[in-house]
Amino acid sequence: MSSNLSLIVLYAVGFIAIFYFMAIRPQQKSRRAHEALVSSIKRGDKVITAGGIYGTVKRTDEGSVMLEIAKGVEIKIARRAVAEVLSGGPVEKPGKAEKETAEIEAPVEPPAEVTDKGDKEPEA
Repeated sequence: MSSNLSLIVLYAVGFIAIFYFMAIRPQQKSRRAHEALVSSIKRGDKVITAGGIYGTVKRTDEGSVMLEIAKGVEIKIARRAVAEVLSGGPVEKPGKAEKETAEIEAPVEPPAEVTDKGDKEPEA
């Protein structure tokens, strides 16, 4: 009976350890990484918000950030709503001309040969 109890305790401890290393610890690491990201935001950074809005940081306060999302259009968001800081040049979305060029340059497969055997009579 004692060995059954010790086995159950061993399984419980093992389950808790596995749960800690598979669920709790990675979540803590990602939370710390996000806190570091949020605290490092500075004026001029290109960011993406959790809602998918691209913008440039214009001002920062203790708990909020002012983003310019278009010329003359600024929004105030919570610092923790910043999902990603983009590195490199300005945030640009492909224009209509670039999309059309990409579509034109894409290779086009020739259409499959269409055969309609039901309408023709067999040749002898």
